Amino acid sequence: MRLRGKTAIVTGAGRGIGRAIVRSFIQEGASVLALGRNHSDLEHTLSGESGSSFARTCDVRDRTAVDDAVVAAIERWGRIDVLVNNAGVEDATPMLQVDHDAWRNVIETNLTAAFVTSQRVAQQMRAQGTGGVLLHTASIDAHGADGPFIAYNASKAGLLGLNRTLAVELAEYGIRSNCVSPGFVDTEMTERAVGPATKDYLSTRFDRVPIRRLIRCDEIAAAFVFLASDDATAITGIDLRVDGGVTANLYILETIPTVTTTQEDHT
Repeated sequence: MRLRGKTAIVTGAGRGIGRAIVRSFIQEGASVLALGRNHSDLEHTLSGESGSSFARTCDVRDRTAVDDAVVAAIERWGRIDVLVNNAGVEDATPMLQVDHDAWRNVIETNLTAAFVTSQRVAQQMRAQGTGGVLLHTASIDAHGADGPFIAYNASKAGLLGLNRTLAVELAEYGIRSNCVSPGFVDTEMTERAVGPATKDYLSTRFDRVPIRRLIRCDEIAAAFVFLASDDATAITGIDLRVDGGVTANLYILETIPTVTTTQEDHT
C-alpha cells in the first residue's frame, strides 16, 4: 500500500498502460480520477472499484475540460498528490506526406496537453503547500527514430525536455517530475495490429529485445507506482526506461552480414 491516502489524476486511462496505472494505483491505496475520451472504456477501467475513485470524460486538448477535471478532483478530495500524463496518439505517415493537422493533433495531445495539465495541477500543488508528483508517459522513441512516426517521436522527445524543466522549476515547492519510457508493450492494440502469429513471436522470442519478449502493461505501471511513492522522494527529472534492455543494445554487430572472401577480393 505504497500510495495509501494519496490522490491521483491519470489521463488516457481508458485502455492499455493508462488502465494498468489506474488499477495499480488503486491496489496500492490511492484514490484516482481516471480521464479519457471514451466513457465506457473508463467504466471498464474502474469496474469493481467501490472506493473514492471516479471517472470523467476529458479531451486533454481542451483546456476548459482539463480545468474542470482538476476542479472536480479538488471538490472530491480537497487536494491532488499525483498527476500522470499518459494520454497519447500517434500518426504513422512518412515525413514527406504528413498532414499538418495530423502533426498538430499529435503535438497538442502528447506534448502541449502535458504542459497545460502539469501547469494547472502544479498550481494546485503549490497552493496546497504539501508538494506532489508529476509523471509523464514518454517512449523509447524519444531516444531514437522507429518507423514513420515523426510527430510522435518529436512529441516524446519534447516531453523529456518538458520534464527536466518542470523538475528544476518546481523543486522549491516540493514537486517532483519524472518520465517513464516504455519499450515495445503488449497491448490489445499490438495484437490487433500484428496478428496472432507475429504476436506469439513478439511474446516468446523477440530477437531485438534482450529479454526476448514484449513488456507487460503492469510492468510499466509498477514504474509509475514507484516514482509516485515515497520510495522515490529524492528522484526528479529522470527518464526511467522500461524496455527490456532494447535501448541498451545498439544492435549493430547482429545486423552485419557475413561476407565471404572471394578470389576477386584478392586481385
